[in-house]
Amino acid sequence: MAVSQSASLETMRRRFLKDGFSTERRLAVYASGVALGYAITLIWQLMYNNFRIGLPAKDCLDFTWIWLSSKLALSSTIAQVYDYSSFSAARVALVGPPNCVLEHFDYPPTLLLFTFPLGFLPYAVAFVAWMGLTLLVYLAAVYAIIPRAAAIIAALTPYPVFINFLLGHNGFLTAGLLGLALAFMEGRPWVSGIFLGLLTYKPQFGILVPLALVASRNWRVLLSTTIATVIFGLAATLVFGFQAWPSFIEALVDRGSALNDDPRLSLYLLSVSGFLRAFSISPQIAWSAQLAITGVLAATVYAVWALPISHSLKAAALAIASLLAAPHAFSYDFCILTVAVAFLVKEGLSRGFRPRERGVMFGCWAGLNLLFGPFPAAICVVLLVLVVRRILGWRERAPDTPRPAFGTP
Repeated sequence: MAVSQSASLETMRRRFLKDGFSTERRLAVYASGVALGYAITLIWQLMYNNFRIGLPAKDCLDFTWIWLSSKLALSSTIAQVYDYSSFSAARVALVGPPNCVLEHFDYPPTLLLFTFPLGFLPYAVAFVAWMGLTLLVYLAAVYAIIPRAAAIIAALTPYPVFINFLLGHNGFLTAGLLGLALAFMEGRPWVSGIFLGLLTYKPQFGILVPLALVASRNWRVLLSTTIATVIFGLAATLVFGFQAWPSFIEALVDRGSALNDDPRLSLYLLSVSGFLRAFSISPQIAWSAQLAITGVLAATVYAVWALPISHSLKAAALAIASLLAAPHAFSYDFCILTVAVAFLVKEGLSRGFRPRERGVMFGCWAGLNLLFGPFPAAICVVLLVLVVRRILGWRERAPDTPRPAFGTP
């Protein structure tokens, strides 16, 4: 009797360790708790710190430059948006003496097509509108990959989501556009290309995309991306004037100089080159290492996308590699990993999860709380290993019938 009871307890223990965190219902409950905790913290932070007297506090909220750039684009010549003196003076008038490393606008004029309507709104209203709309893009991408409520709730829990909310940045927009492009690539290639064209507002995350499209012979997506990129650029030229592009290039050159020389900013960069520069490694060595890793990633992406394997594995590999290959990646940019993991989970739901796979993904989710030093790159490498592991065994496993999400209910 005692032996039977002991065996029963052992069976229950193993079942809990296997599926305790992985059923759809339990995942939704856990994720809801984490999301609620984030929401409470954010409300306190924004209401009592960043939005005092209707203005942002002097603690360097990144949304400040997004809103100011839209105001300047509406009320003056585009050159003032990219002019450090004009932008800095406008920021001082709003929040007092500058105390931020980033105090000027250095994105392509195409980003202003997304943001310039914010200039018509008061600061607090503009912040809510920006975060709400870009969050919808991000969640729409997750839902397009895994159309389940639990996936939407889980997508709100990674730490980069909290950081993006806290800073008011564009991480949701970047991850959402990339996720939608990858989700629609098989069934609606022309729509996929439009999303990739819009993603060119942050070109460092599209370095590997052309290689993937060429390797997989996705010519319609490539053509659609090219057309959308040209139209996107022409629209920015028509709205803001031709001078926008020379002003942007000049600001970008100045920005590159600041990134190489300013040790404070290097601490915030989570790319390989940024991590090396944080330890006073010379810019030449840091950039050489970044280029070498990008070369390896490019070869890997090309090889993966040339294989006759599932699109989910290809998409996951490209999303992870795009983040690792970007020379300028910040904490909020790691929302892209949600897209990668969503494709990995989709693959697991259709073909079954491998041993310890869900545990490793959960560990990566927890590890995203350590967004400094080598940890972000290490998390990307671990997830990429999961993808490669599945690719190596892909031919050995026949597709299974769809399974209950994340385990046995």
